[in-house]
Amino acid sequence: MLRLAASASVLAILSGAAVAADLPVFSPPPAPMLSTTPIAYNWSGFYIGAHGGWGFGDGTANDTEVQDGFVVGGQLGVNWQFNQFVLGIEGDGSFVDWGAIEAIGTARLRGGFALDRFLAYGTGGAAIGEEEVGWVAGGGVEYAITDNFTAGVEYLHYEEEEAASDVVRGRVNITFNSLFGQ
Repeated sequence: MLRLAASASVLAILSGAAVAADLPVFSPPPAPMLSTTPIAYNWSGFYIGAHGGWGFGDGTANDTEVQDGFVVGGQLGVNWQFNQFVLGIEGDGSFVDWGAIEAIGTARLRGGFALDRFLAYGTGGAAIGEEEVGWVAGGGVEYAITDNFTAGVEYLHYEEEEAASDVVRGRVNITFNSLFGQ
């Protein structure tokens, strides 16, 4: 009888283990799927850069005719983006070879429309020549090549008391938009 009880006990233990092998295995749920949609570029932040191009002069300054010539210089500014609209402030300085004029600077406002890494904008403000103050207006396009490097093309019309120049220039910028929490 003792043998029968021991055999039944061993059989019950072994059959319990066999039944447990058929139970479902509970595992944690899979991780949620992350979106593959890229995050749009944010134009908000500070930037500093360089520009170069050509100016087409008209009129006289300091009793000398304003000539066509090169433009080379730098700019710095800050942008704020609100949805797809970008507002900014920019200052620049340029060495020029326009005969009577050798240097010019601007203080301008910028307003534009951003489509992810592409920005189209208009700009306008004060133009400060060597001895005269005038105005400047124009527009441009800019593209964010990387998160911290942009390049673009800009047209500006400078108007002073008796002289005017139309400028087409290329520009590159290093941006510091991480300071705005991007």
